[in-house]
Amino acid sequence: MKLPLLYSDELKGFYKSKVMLFLWVGLPIVAVLFRFVQYGSSGQAIPFTVISALVVSSLAGTLAAVMLAVSIINEKNRHVYELFLIRPLKRRDIVLAKFLSVYTCVAVASLIAVAVGVAADYTTANAFPPTILNDTAQSLAISLSMVAVSCSAGVLIGIASPTVLVGAILVIYGGNQISVIPLVPTMLNLPEAPLFTVALAAAVAASLLISAVALFERKQF
Repeated sequence: MKLPLLYSDELKGFYKSKVMLFLWVGLPIVAVLFRFVQYGSSGQAIPFTVISALVVSSLAGTLAAVMLAVSIINEKNRHVYELFLIRPLKRRDIVLAKFLSVYTCVAVASLIAVAVGVAADYTTANAFPPTILNDTAQSLAISLSMVAVSCSAGVLIGIASPTVLVGAILVIYGGNQISVIPLVPTMLNLPEAPLFTVALAAAVAASLLISAVALFERKQF
């Protein structure tokens, strides 16, 4: 069983879960609520597309990381990997299939939320300024980069944690902190901050995945 088959199998399992249903349906609704609350409190609404991207990076990233960690821990406790590893497949492919399947589902949820944002902003303003399109593209790229960091952290925590409770706590209080690292260039107002943010997120996510694979390779099942 190669990586594409593992990925397809994991994807079928994750996209049918209640968490993913919430992300695909509930995420746009949450973004709409944020828009109304922000507009009612300040009278000046931030473009809905930008709000959608911010909600994706925070809420979706956390949920995806928790789901990954819990899934891996439960499978370890049920000795699922013992059955996997008697087949001619690489442990690396198991880890990557988990990461890619959840990241794909979250990316779809992100696009749905931002598409709703685009429609809402266009309906409200009867136009869509090019500056908003540019800001939206940058916000979405940054959000997906942060989600990648969250998902890779969830994989590593799931492999390392002995129990679901420990894994969930580590994701919420540790994974969220790690996912903020890519925002450092933006916080420092560096030139081309979005580009540096995406590059930094890719480096952090890759490092976490490499660590997860290395740890999984040494696990005894």
